[in-house]
Amino acid sequence: TATPALAVLAFAWGLRAAGMVNARWEPILSALVPATVVAAFITALAGALLLRHQASWRLLPIDDALADSLRPWSWWLAALALVDPVLLAVNDAARASRAAHTAADTAEALLTLAVALGVLVTIARRRRAARAAIEAEGGEAASGFAHPTIALVALVVSAATIGAAIAILGGYVGLALWLMRSVIFWPAIVIGALYILLTVADDVATSLFAASSRPGILIGRSIGIRPSAIDQFGVLLSGIVRLMLVVLGLGAILTPFGTGFSSFFSQLGTLSDGLTIGQVTISPGAVLRALLVFAVGLALARGFLGWLNTRYLPTTELDDSARNSVGLVARYIGILIAVLWGLAALGIGLERIALLLSALSVGIGFGLQAITQNFVSGLILLAERPVKIGDLIRIGADEGDVKRISVRSTEIVLGDHSTLIVPNSKLITETVLNKTLSNALGRIQILFTVPLNTDPGPVRAIVLEAFAENEAILATPAPVVFLDGIVDGRIGFNCMAHVAGPRDAYPARSAVLMQILQRFVAEGIDIGTPATRFELIDGKRPDGIA
Repeated sequence: TATPALAVLAFAWGLRAAGMVNARWEPILSALVPATVVAAFITALAGALLLRHQASWRLLPIDDALADSLRPWSWWLAALALVDPVLLAVNDAARASRAAHTAADTAEALLTLAVALGVLVTIARRRRAARAAIEAEGGEAASGFAHPTIALVALVVSAATIGAAIAILGGYVGLALWLMRSVIFWPAIVIGALYILLTVADDVATSLFAASSRPGILIGRSIGIRPSAIDQFGVLLSGIVRLMLVVLGLGAILTPFGTGFSSFFSQLGTLSDGLTIGQVTISPGAVLRALLVFAVGLALARGFLGWLNTRYLPTTELDDSARNSVGLVARYIGILIAVLWGLAALGIGLERIALLLSALSVGIGFGLQAITQNFVSGLILLAERPVKIGDLIRIGADEGDVKRISVRSTEIVLGDHSTLIVPNSKLITETVLNKTLSNALGRIQILFTVPLNTDPGPVRAIVLEAFAENEAILATPAPVVFLDGIVDGRIGFNCMAHVAGPRDAYPARSAVLMQILQRFVAEGIDIGTPATRFELIDGKRPDGIA
């Protein structure tokens, strides 16, 4: 674009410097310069969008065949953009008649209509070819025609072209030219340029502010920002720039309709006065101020929580669970204060917040009942601490260690290393077995029977020796062996011992039981279950025995 523009500027400047331009023909030369710039811009824009020989770089979702077919029509459009203002200036300089102006406008309208029809016919032909390729190759060819943008553009161009053709037939050449210029080609040029600018803005912002880029690495090392925060800032910056470009593009598209940039932005400026709802006026400035105040409040709350968790709480005598409870409560209080502070900056005072909460009380009571119940139950858990982080609990058929307690739910790590998420209301309303609440000791219990003619003394000694030889068994409380009774001609033993914690009970019990069985086998002590014998009396069988 720059090369033709500079060339025509140099050409015009040379003619003027040499005095070769008559004052009457000066408008022609003045019209030639911007017309050449516009024509060069159209040619360059079409080339950048179509990229006939670089399919991997092409931004539009079209195939090579359609790009090759559409490229010549961009040249025709550029030629019309060059000839139209120059021809108008020539007619004015030559003081042509009104009939000559009408003939020139009619010719331009017909040529512009021909370009539009040519684009439509080209797209239609390529669509038919794509459908044939889909039927022949299983849908792998010309997949770009399935994009909805192509169908939308074709629909708008078709409607405007039909309207322009009807206007020409009716003698309304000016209306036809307005339709072709303002509805088809001008929006197409603006949207094409906007599409490239949006892509460039997104690529530059996300590449420049990326955690893996050189600026991102420099920012992360110098300021200490997390890599994810740098990526988020790049995406946010890209969104802001793209939004500004879209607004500018809309203003440019609406220019032919009598709404220029000034009037368009004046309409947008009325939004800055704010939207009044009741006694509250919400304006963009107030929203930005509220967001800034909320961000500052969150930053202060985060700094206070960092000091509380890393400096103050470690100096107290609270355990980890109590520190977690204090930290969670302080966190939610800080978030609540930041929210109230932000709402106050927006112009919503505490009295209006109270009215809002009272209006939402019915919805909270019905629609949010379960969430509210879990929230209140979480506060109860954090305050009363019937369940703490690290406790071994059993709820229903599930048993595991408490990993995390929040105001909504509690995470429990089960024996298979899976995580069970339990709503806090279940921990309050249902029966929960906490094996480590008041006493961290664990107990093992072994039950077995021996024949009635077995001396219980050696049996008791073997069990006590097995307990004593296992390092996991505590000496205090001392292990005990009880005679539990005599059932079905066998002596029942109930043996109990204690270990350091409930988590050690199962492996210690397995090791002790293994040692007892080995000693019983070596001593010839029978602990098997006797077979049941039925005796028939007078040839009758008990009921139910086949």
